[in-house]
Parts: sequence; C-alpha cells; structure tokens
Amino acid sequence: MIPFVIDNDQHRLSDVLNALLAESHGTPFDVATAYFSVSGYRLVKNELHKVGAFRLLLGAEPESGKDIGLRPDERRVLLARLRGDLEASPFNAGTLKLVEDLIAFLRADKVEVRLYERGFLHAKAYLLHHDVIGQHNRSDRLRPYAAIVGSSNFTGPGLTSNRELNIVHRVFTQADEPTDHAAAERVAYLAREATSERATDLQPSGAAVPATARRLIKSEVGARAISDLTQWFERQWRDAGDFKQDLIELLDASKFGTTEYTPYQVYLKALYEYFRDELGEEALDAGRSAVALAEFQDDAVKRARRILARYDGVLIADSVGLGKTWIGKKLLEDFAYHRRQKAIVVCAASLRDMWRKELATATIAAQMLGMEEMGRETFDPKPWGDADVILIDESHNFRNDKANRYLGIEQIIQLNGGRGRDGDRKKVILLSATPINNDLYDLLNQIRLFTQAEPDYFRDIGIGDLNLYFRRARQQMRQQDASAGTVLFNLLEEIVVRNTRPFIRVAYPNATINGKPVRFPDRKLRTVQYSLGATYAGLYDEIVAAIDHLSLAPYKLEFYRKPETVLDKQDHEWEQGREQGFVGIFKTRFLKRLESSIEAFRLSLHRALTFESTYLDYLLDGKVVSSRDFQKAMRFLERDAEDESDPGSVADQLDTVAEAKAYIDGLLRVDLNQYDLRRLRHDVEADISLLKRLYDRTAPLAADDAKLEALKEALATDLKGKKVLVFSSFKDTARYVHRTLSNDAEWLKRIGQPTIRRIDSGNHPSERGHILGLFAPVANQADAKPEDQIDILISTDVLSEGQNLQDCGIIVNYDLTWNPIRLVQRNGRIDRIGSPHETVVICNMFPEDELERLLRLVERLTDRIAQIDELGLLDASVLGEVVHPRTFNTIRRIRNEDGAVLDEEEERAELAGPETLLRQLKELLNRQGKDSLAALPHGIHSGLRRDKCHGMFFYFQAPRPDGSGQRHFWRYIDAKTYDVLDNRFQIAQMIACQPDEPRFIGDQDVFLLQEKVIDHILRSEKEAEAKAAAPKSVDPAQQAVAEELKNALRRGTVERDATKAAIRYLGQPMGRFAVKRLKASYAEWTKDRSDQVLLSSVQSLAVDYGKEAADSTSRELTLAREDLELICFEYVSR
Repeated sequence: MIPFVIDNDQHRLSDVLNALLAESHGTPFDVATAYFSVSGYRLVKNELHKVGAFRLLLGAEPESGKDIGLRPDERRVLLARLRGDLEASPFNAGTLKLVEDLIAFLRADKVEVRLYERGFLHAKAYLLHHDVIGQHNRSDRLRPYAAIVGSSNFTGPGLTSNRELNIVHRVFTQADEPTDHAAAERVAYLAREATSERATDLQPSGAAVPATARRLIKSEVGARAISDLTQWFERQWRDAGDFKQDLIELLDASKFGTTEYTPYQVYLKALYEYFRDELGEEALDAGRSAVALAEFQDDAVKRARRILARYDGVLIADSVGLGKTWIGKKLLEDFAYHRRQKAIVVCAASLRDMWRKELATATIAAQMLGMEEMGRETFDPKPWGDADVILIDESHNFRNDKANRYLGIEQIIQLNGGRGRDGDRKKVILLSATPINNDLYDLLNQIRLFTQAEPDYFRDIGIGDLNLYFRRARQQMRQQDASAGTVLFNLLEEIVVRNTRPFIRVAYPNATINGKPVRFPDRKLRTVQYSLGATYAGLYDEIVAAIDHLSLAPYKLEFYRKPETVLDKQDHEWEQGREQGFVGIFKTRFLKRLESSIEAFRLSLHRALTFESTYLDYLLDGKVVSSRDFQKAMRFLERDAEDESDPGSVADQLDTVAEAKAYIDGLLRVDLNQYDLRRLRHDVEADISLLKRLYDRTAPLAADDAKLEALKEALATDLKGKKVLVFSSFKDTARYVHRTLSNDAEWLKRIGQPTIRRIDSGNHPSERGHILGLFAPVANQADAKPEDQIDILISTDVLSEGQNLQDCGIIVNYDLTWNPIRLVQRNGRIDRIGSPHETVVICNMFPEDELERLLRLVERLTDRIAQIDELGLLDASVLGEVVHPRTFNTIRRIRNEDGAVLDEEEERAELAGPETLLRQLKELLNRQGKDSLAALPHGIHSGLRRDKCHGMFFYFQAPRPDGSGQRHFWRYIDAKTYDVLDNRFQIAQMIACQPDEPRFIGDQDVFLLQEKVIDHILRSEKEAEAKAAAPKSVDPAQQAVAEELKNALRRGTVERDATKAAIRYLGQPMGRFAVKRLKASYAEWTKDRSDQVLLSSVQSLAVDYGKEAADSTSRELTLAREDLELICFEYVSR
C-alpha cells in the first residue's frame, strides 16, 4: 500500500520510490531536487536503471543565511558541494563500484541532467508517468502515475533518515482498494449539511458507486495534481541549463572516478593541502607598527602568532644573519605595545645594549634580564614572575637543564602557576639559529620551558609523552644517521618558524626591507696551510705518543677497585665505561689544543700537572675523592690563563683557602681499603713525570711558531688592508695570538700599523660593546673616527652569536672547527642581511701533512667515546667535547675549499623544518599557479617507482580539537611488513618528483593497506591519550615527602584538607628548582621532624608554582574514523 504521507519515520521515501519504480519499468521518471548525492542514488539504483527515461533537475540551495537574496554562481556552488560530498565519502570497494555504476548510468542516452540557474530552486518533486518512451528519449507524459512533493532531497539522508514531510499524489489501479472507509467516515458531515436531493449522492457507503468508477474518481484528483506538477517541472526544465557532462566529469575526477592523475599532481596536492592554511593566511591588523619587515619576515611573524596562540611558545630558528631579532621585536610589539602586557627580554650581557636600542626605536617597553644574572645563586626570580611574555635570545644557552641559569628561567616561567599578570598562560618566544649544539636533548630542554614540564603537552598531535618522543628520535638519529630536523619534523612543524637563505632566494626573490632589496653575499672558502710538525720542532710524534700513554688515573678511580670489593659487577662495569669515556674526552681535548696553538697546549699541560700533583698529595695524605668533586675544589684557586708559574701541587693553598678547605672536608671520601692504592699512586706519578717532560720540552717552541707565521703572512699579503675577524675556540690561543702580533714591531710596520684588539670572556660587556663599535661601526650604528677603527679583531666564540659585524668581509678560523655549528655561527657574524660585500671569505688554517694523522687519532678516541655514549653513560654537559663522526669528512671538505659544505652544515646544524617543503611548494606555485592546485579534488591517486620501496602513501586530514585548522596524517605503509612510517619529511622525500615522472600503478591492495593505516592512526591516538592519562613520573623526593605527609595525617599532626591538597600538588611534575627546594625542606625535616614545617614548605611551593588541575574533558581526544578525510594516496613500487 502506497502511503499518502512520507516522513522517513512511519514510511521511508526510498522504500516508496522503489515500490513505485518497480511498477514503472520502461517509463519516464522525473526528479526535481535542490541537491543530489551518490548516497541517494545507491538507495534506488536497481530500479532506477529500469526506467525508460530519467530527467534530473538540480538547484543550488543557499549554504547560509547570508546567501539569501544574492545570485551566486549556482553551477560553481553546486559543483563545490557535490565535490565536498564525494570527498567526504569513505574510499572503499563498494563506493568505488557505486560511482562507476552511476557514471555509466549518467552516460546513457535516456538520462538527462539540468541545473536551474535563475535563482534558488528549493522544490523537491518525484514524478512518474506510465507513457511509452519514443525516439530521442521523448514522451508526452500523458499518462500520470504518481508524484511525490515535499522536503526530501535526492540524497541518502533525504530518502531515509532526515525528519522530512512529503505528500503523495497518484492514480489508482486495479491493485488498489477503491474504498477508504476511514476517510468516508470523516466526510460524512458533508452529507448532513447537504440538501435532501443531493444527500443520496453523498452517502458515505461505497455500495452505491461501483469500484471502477470510484477508482476513476480518485484518480482524477491525483491526475490533476500530477499534471499541474508536471507542467511546473516542464517550465523549470526549459529554463535550466545542461549539467550532465559537468556531473560526469566531477564524478570521474573524484577518487572514485577513472581520471588518471600523475605522481606529480599527487605530490602537488599533498604539499598544497599541507600548507593551505598558511598560504591563505591574512595579516592580523594589530594597528600601528614601527617595525619594518621584509615579506619573508612578515610571513614568519604570522606563523609565529598562530603557534603562540596554540601552544603559548614558539621557536624562531631563522638561519644566522636573517634577522631573528626583528621578528622577535615585532612579536614584542604585539604584546608589550599593543596589548600593554609585561614583557621581558632574556639575553647575554653582550647583547643587552643592542636590544635596548632596538626596542627604544619602536617605543616597546620591555625589561632586560641578563643570563649571567640568572646564573647566580642569589638570583631572585619573583620580581619577574608576573611577566606575560618572555623572549629568550640565543635560547640554546638554556640547553642544560642542570645549570643555574636554567633553573632561574624555569622559576620565572612557572611562578604564579605559570600565568602572567593578565591571568593567561605565559608566552615564551625562543630565538636561536642553532638550538641543538651537541644532543637532541638541547632542544628538548628549551621546549620544556614553555610546556612547563608537562610531558603530555603535545598530546593533541599524537605525542603523549614528550620525553619518550625525544628518546626515540635520538635512537633514530644514531641508527639512520639522520638530522634532528628530519627525525623531529612532525613536532618542529608545529612549533618552529624558520627561514633559510635558499628558501628566501626561491620563495621571495624580490624581497625588500625599507625599499631596499634583500641580498646575500656569496661565500668563499680559502685554506691557509702550515706545518704542525715544524710548529712543534719535530716533537709532534713524541707528544702524540705521550698523550696516548697518559692513564689519567684520577678520572677512572673505578679501575683501581679491588675485585673482591665489587658488590654489583654490572654497575661496576658501567661505571668503568663511563670513566673511560671521560678519559677519552680529556685526551681529545689535549689533541684539539695541540692543534690550536703551542700556548694553549702548554697551558693544558700546566693545568693537568697542577691537578694530578695536588691529587697525589691528597692521596699520600690518605684522602681520595672523586675527580669531579676534586675539580670543583680546584676552581677556588682558578688563575688567569696567562699564569706562567711552575706547575705543581697546590694542596697547601687549597688548605689555606677557607672555602676550598671547607668544601673538601665536607666531601665523602672513599674507603681506601677498597682500592689498589699502590697502583693508583704509580699511575698518577707516571702521568706527572710524562706531563712534566712534555711541559719542559715545549717551553722553547713559542719563539718559532710556524702556524703563527703562516697567519702573519696571510695578513701581510692577500688580506692586507682589509678588516679581518680571527676566531679561535680557546681563550688561551686568542690571547697568545693577540699578544704575539701586537708585539711584533717589524711585522706591524710591514702591513701598515693596523689596529689589533682582542675579545674573550675576560672582557667586561661594556668594553666588548665599545670594541665592536670600533670594529663594525656601520652595523652597530657607532660613531667611530676612521683613525680609531679596529682593523684586526681576535676573538673566541663569545662573538660567534648575536652580533652584527657585517662591516667585515673576512673571517680566519685559526684552529680546526671541531663542531660545525661553530662554523655556522661564526660565518653568521658577517654573512648577514645588509652586508656591503659581494663575497665573504672564510679562511681556515690547516696543518699540511699532519691533518690525516690528527683526524685519525681524534676519530679513534671518538669511536671509543661513542660506544660508551650508546650505553647512556655520558653526561650531556661533556658531550660538547665529543666530535661527531661526520665532522671528520666535513673538515676534509673545508680543507679542499668545498663551498657547498657551508650550506649543508647550515641545514644540518640548524633545524630542517617545514620551510623545506614550503620552499618546494613555492617553486611549484610559481610554475603551476594556485588555482590549478585548488582544483585538484580530495582523494586523487597515482603511482610511481622507488628503489627499495613497495607500499603506499596515504594522506588524511582531521579537524583539530580546538577547531583551529586541520591535523595532517601522512603515512607510508610497507605492503609486505605493514610497518608504518609517519615522518612527513621522509615521506615527502619519497613522493617528491618532477612533472615528467611516469605513472605506475602497482599490485598493492589499496583497501587492505588503507584500513591498516586508519587503524594505525586511531591506535596511535589512543596510545597518546593513554600515556597522557597515566600517572606522571615524579622525582623520588616528591614521593618521599608525600609519604611522610601521609604518615603525618595518620599521626594527626597536620590538618587533613591542607595536607591532601599538598599531596595532590606533589603528584604533579615539578621543575628542577622546585625539587631542589623540596629536597632542602625534606633534609630539614629529617633533623627536626616537624610535620607542620614540612607541610608549610610544600604549601609555599604550591602557592608559587602550583597549577590548577587540568580539565580532563577540555583536552580529550575525539578523533574517530569518520573524522579522517582522505586527501590523496600513492602507489609506491619497486
């Protein structure tokens, strides 16, 4: 029975249509609908294929109230909506077959599709006639059968699930019951109101009217409605335009169609959608600005603003010399000037004046805080604790989380529960071109500043435990010899803003600042050779052999432990390995200083002799302490590096210095009976004898230094009359070179009496600023007369960061650069925006014949150290002495004047962030144009060949939990092992290709692999959520104090609610500074056992640093299968 009313509750429209179509094979079917979808077609396709003719009239409904009354491009709007519907449909075999069927159906001659474009077509009607179809799909539609008119669109929900209202008009056939007794009862009142002679005709009983006549009477009513609706349809049809081919092309271009996209188009699609939000980002109108930026810097500020809004922290990691200061300055203008928030700038004392000047020019009110001040034990963080925004310049100086300065900045950030004066979470802006100096944990410690030690801070991007993420990344770096930027790419893309020279040249070829073009000088390497053997007058081999034979016994005490006293063999072997690593580091240091200068090497011998001689005196006195503690005591007698007193024991001096004596007396001494003291003493005495012989034999060498003569010759010839910056890694060498050059009257006369000055850590910051103004007056806006300017400046790496010295165009690296990061930083002092030089020259001094032997010696020691480091036995604070294996080849390339090594090391030393992919996209946009990329629909696919790869790449998107854009899921799955790779940088390298890349579709099971990838994504999200929800790892001191407070509760010595609140606070991750204070309080408690004092100390910490409990629902992950939208995929085959 066909109902008269259809609401998808009592009756579903799809069921009714199928019933009507089943009686209408070979006859016409017309549909008017505001919208059509594949899901609607699915519900009626079997019967729809059997009709004789099908006309589909489409309209474009307004998407929002703002469209009412407007005349948008209906064709474009409808295509976009249809495309969106297809893109949102899951990619599976069923839907793929369905769309194939729909395309074939639409291509049939009996099917016509038109689009009404003269306004909004809101009507929905389904018209069926039982006419025979003639030629050319023509029918007069003279035999009406049924019509349904109402609110249901020809979509899946419209036909089944939406609460709709439709009415049916139809004719009655022999199969229909002619009498409707219930309806007859309802019209009986008409009979009572009629006249007597007409009443007979209006009796409710159907007996007086034959069934056939009754059917005809009812059919007349239905036919009239159907005819009127048909006439209405015909009028709209005549006014509509053909849309059949548009619809077919749309379907065929979708992920379900047969359009063959190239690998290049898939690569374009992946990059474009990945950066789509950034490409369409508009500048925030913050009002007046006194900070002029180049276009690439302005784009960096936009990205930084978005990151700060999302994470309350950002790392600006532009390459050296590209103006990180200006970007930071612009961000400070946002907060300190426009929002009137409290801002502080943390920087080295040497950069304080520069920052003051920069901020003053833009009238930005920010307080200055020196790193050195924060490192003092007396530093009080509370006056700074209400800052809303904290900018940290050269933030890599906070890479060591055990340093006092780190504890200082951590306190400032976490004071007041981590919130600023305005009540919002503090914003942290980090500036550093080289945030990683020695180890990935350098970067982790900087990121922890704005995560405020919350390990699950990035759970919304699938990182449930930040510490574990970095541990795994560290393993990948070692196993794959990959860069930090590669293994950490997914995280860096979220928090890092970075511009590089290659990126700017490609993406911003016409960039300007204040109307002046942005240009960069070319870089040229030059090698200056000297003889290391001649420098040491034939003693080189003897010195190297002696270094190798040093035992350095004080640094490996565990090697002298008696076997019978070893309680834990494994711990003993681990400690021995750790000590052996330190010995290797110290020997490496000897070799580095040996190459640097005679002076540096002799001072190393001097200090080693003093240390071991003093250690021996304490040993003879029956006192043995660890070398680390003993070295701290020696610092109480720290002397100037130029001290030339005879080396020897300073035990007597230590005993007479009250602080040193108190320190040593307070150290725990080892049990002498556990060690072979005779062997220990023998090895210490042997070292002293060997060191003394080397020290005496090298004394006369400084008078005829071949390396220094080579520098003099270079300065007197090719570099004569030019401004030159000479770098050394060692203060001893810098002072030696400066002293020797300044005292050589004959040489000074030969090269025209240049002004030579020196800068190292011994200079007062104000003195450094004055010297820099005389050396680079233009870059530093200093008023310096020509006769007062400095021609040759000799410096350590105190100038390797943050300084503008582009008046100079020549650098001389006096010693080998064992850490490529230093090379990058030094070069950045002169290779900067605004350099007046067409070319900057980097001269590097190399030993001629001895280089390979020196490299092999250091490499051998490095291999040993690396094996120990693999076991996790080396402290991060000493890893700066370790030479990376790759560095040896870098040094060789520098010697061969291979200029490409600078770009490569810059990219490796600095973070290879998302700008690498963005640069590629910018290149593609220049060639293709944005419109062509935007036209590529979601879900497209192709295939290509790659060596050693057989799998598939999938790219899904899902909305961010906070609604601020999309999350990007790039996955590559191996077709054999089902291993899944999620690193977007590595995947991009895999699918990157040129326009002529051949298309190759492999035999991979796309639907199986897609399901496994989706499962991997959802499983990873659940794992991240589980890690975030798991109890947080806390310091043992927190656990110990919490346990004692619980015991105090049992004893009844503390108030219950206050104690429970304190225990909850102790369950949160705490900064190192807070743990340090807690340990001190616990130590006091062990003495006086005052439960109330212990509780008060915890309450004080909670007041200063405690945070409100996080709202667990506010950060709950909601990613579900239906949230994942397929953007593109690729077959990757061997």
